[in-house]
Amino acid sequence: MKIKTDYNSRTVTTRIAIGDAILDELEEKEFSRIKVTDVIRRAGVSRMSFYRYYENLYDALCDYLNIIVTGYMIEGGEVNDPSVYMKLDHIEFSLNYFDRYSRYFLILNRHGLYTVLIDAVNEYMMKNILPQKKLHMYELYAYAGGLLNSFLKWEEDGKKESARNVARMIYRLYNHSADDTETI
Repeated sequence: MKIKTDYNSRTVTTRIAIGDAILDELEEKEFSRIKVTDVIRRAGVSRMSFYRYYENLYDALCDYLNIIVTGYMIEGGEVNDPSVYMKLDHIEFSLNYFDRYSRYFLILNRHGLYTVLIDAVNEYMMKNILPQKKLHMYELYAYAGGLLNSFLKWEEDGKKESARNVARMIYRLYNHSADDTETI
């Protein structure tokens, strides 16, 4: 996988245009039928620009999510304090932040590209949260998957519950103290 992680405004603008073009194409056809030519035409970038950043369309989708997650870390304060991620207010922030990109999440999920989403969420937790917290990786995987699945279901259901109510449910689920002596 080749993804250039240069975050100057020019490269990010180009990379977002490519990601948006892929989403537009996914509105009309299956991922396997999308060609780089379709994407670069729609994005208004050259073939050389596309291949400067990516080897294939899958890499471009992953990078789009990397850009989203980078913004999430900055806006959510996790860059400075990774311990905020499991607090009620941060869970609500997460739902609202990712709601801005609901088109991306819902289209990928609808096209069976859930692995792009869950792989990115798991990688984020392992790189950014695991080294800072005294939790086991299985706890982080459970939390990340639960948050992602809850978010997707909330979006698919038309956000009938407020983000705060969904955040409370998730918070309660992951913030009970477990009795370590209990056997299963």
